[in-house]
Amino acid sequence: MLFQDGLPPLGPMALLIMAISIILVDILFLRIALAITKAQEKTNMKWVAASFGIQFGIIFFVLSPLILYAMMGRFHVNPRIVVIGIIVVIFALFIDLNVINVIHKIGLKRSFVVMIFVVAPIVTSVVFISRSLG
Repeated sequence: MLFQDGLPPLGPMALLIMAISIILVDILFLRIALAITKAQEKTNMKWVAASFGIQFGIIFFVLSPLILYAMMGRFHVNPRIVVIGIIVVIFALFIDLNVINVIHKIGLKRSFVVMIFVVAPIVTSVVFISRSLG
């Protein structure tokens, strides 16, 4: 799509631009959430961006089978996949909670507060990226 001659259609490109802007805003949300929870370790912008990259990569990796099903349009065919999807999303949130706790060492309760700030934009950007790829 990106290497074709001429301009691509606005739909997929607009979704990618929205996903990138959401990711950049989410990095700022992570920085604000770490300031709110008074994290003491790894709070400079370099570590915040690295932490966000790790979280985004883990969530993208765990949700990749669901992304493939969404790209193929299989969610409408089999309703059991939606139940499996909910379980996989909860598993991804659990992993993200522990990754935040390990990187910033702020405890599970504070990690939960940080996760609330970060997860919704990450999932939204993953959905935009998967729709633009499909």
